[in-house]
Amino acid sequence: MLSHVPNARLLVVAPDADLRQSLAFLFEVNEFAVRISTHWPPDVQVEAFDAIILDEVAVARGAYADSLLLAQRNKIILLAGRVGPVPAIPHAYLVHKPLLDNVLLDDVQAVIAAAAPSSK
Repeated sequence: MLSHVPNARLLVVAPDADLRQSLAFLFEVNEFAVRISTHWPPDVQVEAFDAIILDEVAVARGAYADSLLLAQRNKIILLAGRVGPVPAIPHAYLVHKPLLDNVLLDDVQAVIAAAAPSSK
């Protein structure tokens, strides 16, 4: 596991209440600030978040080319099912469901760390 990224803000977007609450709990106990939404686009300013965990079922198939979604370059961790086509969201980091061990937590930390400015 990577070292914790301090002060990271996450947006979890998932229509399924159990998945949404489980993800929020996972990140909150790991000291992330978490906001949740049931759908895309959410009712919050997405630019304020360091990463967006987006369940593929939260986005209508026709909305994958949405300008707001495309503008979140290198911030989206897309949760995709193992059955069916993978959604075409450019620059999304893909994680397949079911979520096992700390894979998602590690991936979120890696995405945030890669986007953080170097301290050199």
